[in-house]
Amino acid sequence: MGRPRKNSAFASNSALKKVYRLEGMTDVLTETDSLWDAVIKRLNKISRIYGFSRVETPLLEDPRLYENISKASQGKPASFHTIEAGGRQAALRSSILPSVLRAYYEHKIFDVSPLSKWFYSGMAVKKVGESQELASDYEFGFEVFGNFNHLTEAQVIGAVWEFLQSLGITDLTLEINNIGKDECQIAYQDTLQDFLAGKKYELCDNCNEHLQGRVLNVFRCNSLDCQAVVSEAPTILDFLDQDSHKHFTSILEALDELGIPYQLNPLYAGPEGSSKTNVVIKYKYKGETRVLGEGGYHDGLMQNLCGKNYCCFGFSGSLAKIKEILEANKVVVTREQKSDVFLVPLGELASKKSLRLFRDLTGQKILVYDHFGQSGVKNQLKQAENFKAPIALIMGQKEAMDEMVILRDVKSGMQEIISYDKIVEEVKKRLGK
Repeated sequence: MGRPRKNSAFASNSALKKVYRLEGMTDVLTETDSLWDAVIKRLNKISRIYGFSRVETPLLEDPRLYENISKASQGKPASFHTIEAGGRQAALRSSILPSVLRAYYEHKIFDVSPLSKWFYSGMAVKKVGESQELASDYEFGFEVFGNFNHLTEAQVIGAVWEFLQSLGITDLTLEINNIGKDECQIAYQDTLQDFLAGKKYELCDNCNEHLQGRVLNVFRCNSLDCQAVVSEAPTILDFLDQDSHKHFTSILEALDELGIPYQLNPLYAGPEGSSKTNVVIKYKYKGETRVLGEGGYHDGLMQNLCGKNYCCFGFSGSLAKIKEILEANKVVVTREQKSDVFLVPLGELASKKSLRLFRDLTGQKILVYDHFGQSGVKNQLKQAENFKAPIALIMGQKEAMDEMVILRDVKSGMQEIISYDKIVEEVKKRLGK
């Protein structure tokens, strides 16, 4: 009788290669990465303080969403990747902002609320470089819609500024300009085009292409030669109408009131589709200037997307770039782990009873950290100190059988035994709730 054959299915499975994330993609692990944990929690906290509601949009969109945006971009193809899903083409989200604008008009939020304040964050996938390889970015943004004025604009900028400052990023520069309404831009771009026409041999190929489309894009070129040429160009501030001038003065006064430092940059223009107030936040590291995000009025984008000019203003940035800066500066962030109560169950029966205790405590809005593993009591009490919990509730086999709980003051180490039916009220009393 020969040797038994190995289970072929098992052998096949054991030979499978490990699967890793695609090159260019990013994992966000807040449990082990304190920087990611801090960045995301601070963003959520600032958003709540400033009254922004979170909005989530799909990872897949109709490709026409991005095609409509690219129509105004000199015929250049939009940087997004398409896949076939369910017998039709779908686009991977290359930027969250277009999806947010689409959600606003598709759900007719303008009929529900005169003013909407939204914030968002999430992954986006773009084609980058000449090879058009896919790369992910973790974006964030604040957007306001409806009836608002310069004070709301200042609040958006203030939320972004406070978010970055709260992370300990100090070497920031906020540049601001007003590129006016569409009419102002048209008049100015004619003048700018005439100015640059005689200097086209000093400009790069991309900037020469911009001369045939959105001439303002020459200000977004990183070439030092092109920057030298446009530095002598007339500024758009001379082409603003009275209302635009008044608007610009008002937003600057509002930023002064908030104590937010800024630099006037009359040669700065935001991306395609932006108008009026344009802002950019930059960071200098080892002689290199990095753009963390840009803001402006997005009425033009909205017009391209849905054919209507809904008023909207916002700021979009990269959380991935922000985290890179924190890592480069070796910023140490204290993990926010405060809990009201730390549960310390000892044994299987105690863990089951603690599960009910967890439910009863959280039902009274008491913050509870639980650990239903096999750690000893000393290790768990040490964790309670790390999580800054003032109270630890210990339950062993005997306490579980007798319907009792040991309440321990984590700071002093004092303990007392309390019956289960009274423990929740006692905890609330100790916490002042």
